[in-house]
Amino acid sequence: MTSNKNVLLLKAAQTGDLSQVQAIVARGANIDTTDRDGTTALMFAAQKGYTEIVRVLLEAGANPNLPRKQYGLTALMLAAAAAQIDVLETLMAAGADVNAKNDDGSTALMIAAHKGYIKVVQLLLATGADINVEDKDEDTALNLAVQNDRISVVKVLLEAGADATNALSLAASEGHAQTVQILLEQGVNANATNSEGRTALMQAAELGYLSIVQLLLSAAADVNARDEDGETALILAADLGHTKVVQALLNAEADVNAQNLEGGTALMAAAASGHADVVTALLDAGADIDAQNKDQETALHFATVEGHQAVANVLLQRGADIHAKNHLGDTALILAALHGHTQIAKVLLQKGADVNAKNQGETPLTLAAAQGYADTVKVLLDAGADAKITSADGKTLLMKASDRGDTTIMRHLLQAGAELNALDSAGATALLWAAHRGYTDAVQVLLKAGADVNVRNRGGYTAMMIAEFNGYPQVVKLLKAAGAKE
Repeated sequence: MTSNKNVLLLKAAQTGDLSQVQAIVARGANIDTTDRDGTTALMFAAQKGYTEIVRVLLEAGANPNLPRKQYGLTALMLAAAAAQIDVLETLMAAGADVNAKNDDGSTALMIAAHKGYIKVVQLLLATGADINVEDKDEDTALNLAVQNDRISVVKVLLEAGADATNALSLAASEGHAQTVQILLEQGVNANATNSEGRTALMQAAELGYLSIVQLLLSAAADVNARDEDGETALILAADLGHTKVVQALLNAEADVNAQNLEGGTALMAAAASGHADVVTALLDAGADIDAQNKDQETALHFATVEGHQAVANVLLQRGADIHAKNHLGDTALILAALHGHTQIAKVLLQKGADVNAKNQGETPLTLAAAQGYADTVKVLLDAGADAKITSADGKTLLMKASDRGDTTIMRHLLQAGAELNALDSAGATALLWAAHRGYTDAVQVLLKAGADVNVRNRGGYTAMMIAEFNGYPQVVKLLKAAGAKE
């Protein structure tokens, strides 16, 4: 019977049946009984706004501070979340803890601020709510109001003395221009930093919020402030390609050549990300086109590696040093060849890049050929790259291409004068390498070019012997037809 009374009490409170609640309470029901989630009759009534039922339950001894099993919410928090003003007043008059925390560390004030319930916020503040308490995410009521653009609540909390240390940065990050303006009008420091050492200007610049950037600059925000990585607002905006923001920062006398801790500049960031318009704006403002970071990389290096042709074109038109080397000894042309960026390689060659420059035994041609970039190989050969270059083991590029069966590159090399019957340190020719792998098409290309079918390597084997041994009958057939001896 007692259990039945408890269930009926919960249902009556939930449906707002005052007379039923009074009757069940009079019959001795457990006033703090809960459902499976730990919700009491008081919590149901508080959330629904049944003030009289709340009063009856409190007078009968209901605990106003009992936390619900699910999320640890109290009746006061539920009332705040539902903007039930009369219920809140009744609960607080009965001793409800205005600063109780739920499982996330949030209070009723934080819940109301998050939702933008200004009257609830004002009531809670008037009854002693802690304005600067932090939840487990280190958010305060003000931070939550800022994040959700609750402008009226922001004003009330600021007037009540809320700590606004992180508020401006949050507002800028969320793109809430009006909130930013209010915070500035209330005297919040325009140069306050967050935990990463970033100012609101940096946050707004990185996200491309031009109107907020302008607001902050007009409030004397430091345009050249740096975060813990040495990044400035200009570098951050350039990296993301926010051209209008970049121009606004430059107009505010941002240091166009400022470097982060790695030596990177705004120009490098824009070049690496492929933002040609930003690159142009930075160069117009006096950016050092050949500045190098700690790895001695320039903007041209970055644009080339990433394959940003439009940026590379701008840099080259403005006179970027095509011979500059990074700490590994790579020029822009070497990088273009390594990554197969054919059009960039072509422009670099037109500007006078050394097609046969060597770095650690490699040339642009050897790198492009090794990666199988046939179009790049053709451009390099047309520009005079040495098709006869050999590696330390005596292997030519033609041999290496034959060993991979790359007929397109083989043809390019042959047309450029590669030695057809050159021998490597093992006495093998390109034909022996192609036969060794069983590459029928490659063998045909070499035979058509006039390859000697009867060359023997140092072991005394011909191409046909090797093909027979490895079980490539089609290659054997081709070689026999070309005059290979048994």
